Amino acid sequence: MKTRSHLPRLTAHDLFKGKLSPDDRRSGRYFAMYSSVLGGIVTDPRLMTVPLEDHIVHRGDGVFETLALHHGKVYQLGPHMNRLARSAEMASIEFPAPEREIQDILLETAAVGRAREAAVRVFISRGTGGFSVDPKECSQSHLYVIVTAPAPPSAALQLHGMKVITTQVPAPNEEVAQMKSCNYMSNALMELEAHRKGVDSAVAVDEDGFLAEGSNKNVAIITPAKEFKAPTFRHSLQGTTLRRVMELARNLVQEGILTDVVQSNIPREEAYGAAEMMFLGTTLKALPIVEFDGHPIGGGQPGEVVAQLHKELERDMRENDSLLTPVPYDN
Repeated sequence: MKTRSHLPRLTAHDLFKGKLSPDDRRSGRYFAMYSSVLGGIVTDPRLMTVPLEDHIVHRGDGVFETLALHHGKVYQLGPHMNRLARSAEMASIEFPAPEREIQDILLETAAVGRAREAAVRVFISRGTGGFSVDPKECSQSHLYVIVTAPAPPSAALQLHGMKVITTQVPAPNEEVAQMKSCNYMSNALMELEAHRKGVDSAVAVDEDGFLAEGSNKNVAIITPAKEFKAPTFRHSLQGTTLRRVMELARNLVQEGILTDVVQSNIPREEAYGAAEMMFLGTTLKALPIVEFDGHPIGGGQPGEVVAQLHKELERDMRENDSLLTPVPYDN
């Protein structure tokens, strides 16, 4: 006997007749979104959607950037847009609008969202057109910009540091590493492995056992000789935060706190003996690592250099007008 379905048949009125309840997890977290599919900006989180047939959804076929909005100003807009353009070129995805126009859309969306502290994510998708893997289905790329509440690491991790492991997930090859695509399955598996093993995160290593990168962050060490050392970009993304921290670290060389700033291959065993170790990224800034594969780093306590770099980065985000783009709020 055929059973009768009891699933509700919903209309647009059913979905949007009420306001978001205070306990809705989207309340207060999602401020504004621009969609080239919709042709404008929405502020109701229920309208912040992407078509299921967009290849960015069912194939991860798109590229993105995450930017920090701090004190009403976007940090490192130029470097992020340059990397977005490079990623799109590598993926053979044409920008749906000129770069200058995309920047203006990003800033206007942030202004409509009204938040002074936020994460701004910009996505360029292959586009809509169907559910195959063939990019030719898509006649037009799409742009999505969403402004959300920032998600910094917990104060406990900043204070006490992170415990990390070497992941079993292979490091990306050079081409994949430099394209910030929306296919983050490997990255998600890294985090899942870390959680299952009772640690905070994981680091990938390349085929030669050299450090590559974290799941969504760069990694670096401070050697016993007080060198700031980061892996080469052969198997890791050219992080905007890492690049900026390396510039700030050179100031610490002049002050005598560090002896040098270098990029080179870092064997896992060298990291085990590091004086300090850290993750670097847009949302977490500089976060200390105090244990790697069970080996205590720096006696198992956050180091002074990581703390200093974190402070320098925060000051840079407040005061370096050359890297800050004001959001054009109405007031």
